Amino acid sequence: MTPIRVAAHVDVRYTTRRPTGVDKHVARMVRGLAATPGFEVTVAAPRGQLEGGRLPAASSLAGLPVCPLPLSNRVGRAVWGLCGGPTFDRLCPGIDWVWSPQELWAPGGRARSAVTIHGLTYFEPSLPGRDAPRARLERARLGWFLGRVCRRADLVLPVSPYLERFLVDRFGLDPARSVVVGNGVDDVFFAAGDGAAGAAHDRDRLLVVGGLNAWDGGERVRACADELARRLPGMTIDVVGTMDDPRTVRSCAARANVRRLGYRPAAELAAMMPGYLALLYLPNVESFGMVALEAMAAALPVIACRLTAVPETAGRAARYVDEDRPADVVDAVEELRSDPAARARWAALGREHARGRDWASCVARLAAALAGGAAPSTATGRS
Repeated sequence: MTPIRVAAHVDVRYTTRRPTGVDKHVARMVRGLAATPGFEVTVAAPRGQLEGGRLPAASSLAGLPVCPLPLSNRVGRAVWGLCGGPTFDRLCPGIDWVWSPQELWAPGGRARSAVTIHGLTYFEPSLPGRDAPRARLERARLGWFLGRVCRRADLVLPVSPYLERFLVDRFGLDPARSVVVGNGVDDVFFAAGDGAAGAAHDRDRLLVVGGLNAWDGGERVRACADELARRLPGMTIDVVGTMDDPRTVRSCAARANVRRLGYRPAAELAAMMPGYLALLYLPNVESFGMVALEAMAAALPVIACRLTAVPETAGRAARYVDEDRPADVVDAVEELRSDPAARARWAALGREHARGRDWASCVARLAAALAGGAAPSTATGRS
């Protein structure tokens, strides 16, 4: 059987840095598709991001075959957006699909085009500073890009139903050309949860993952720290991640009960999780909620807000709170802290909810979508 030839259009920088959720998606999905029988995957990346025509050794995709692109990602966005060429089948001859696992788009020519959509940050009503000039500009740029993708890509791959509904309602995406591929949980988190049965946890420690910034609800973390200091003075909040905003960091620096732990690799973070009382998850902006699922897989209860995609991803397995009422958050903390049986129930509920949310399932959905093609777009990208 003739294999399906796919050019995975990537920004190599997302494969060489400490991985965020999008970075994990790029690495797991591209490598997963490359390992799927019936597919041949080539990484299409700007020549300037390669080393001797190959992906850097530090790249999560190192070793995969490469199709060097003559355009940088910035120039490519402008040229493909304004001129519609050169088409991708001329740059990577013989491909059946050009697929970007992140928000990049280029016309395929004779090849079909697919784009994964990860977020709607500047469209979120809960985004702090949403009406600031920079946010308005970024919203206009993102809107132009998403509108073009929804009109011209043969296949749009949002990571959540939440995103898909927005794209359908706001940009007229044809549901027949949309497949929700989702995000997965690394095996190390499930392994940590497997080993957590009967293990001790520190009831005086809460975990935050992401960083101290407005998007991740940094000011809410600060407010909860103040409420904890008043009601439960022995408790601390550990913050894992490096996505910090200097102003938010400064506001938390004077709080002795907030500790910044910096970056932790997935295996280390997974091993840490079962030792905490709960994950505190109060983001302003979230298009999926991978952190919540990782915590659930690791048997760590999740105290969560109901904003954006969080309740859709966490389902009934999170202990929801009013994110703008620190007293309500601390009530939930006290509940888990004083009742080990309640904590165990939330941990078990989370484990069950996370089961099956693995990367192999996401890759299988992607492979099925590419193998099945997509309904022809009314304004195809084959220009």
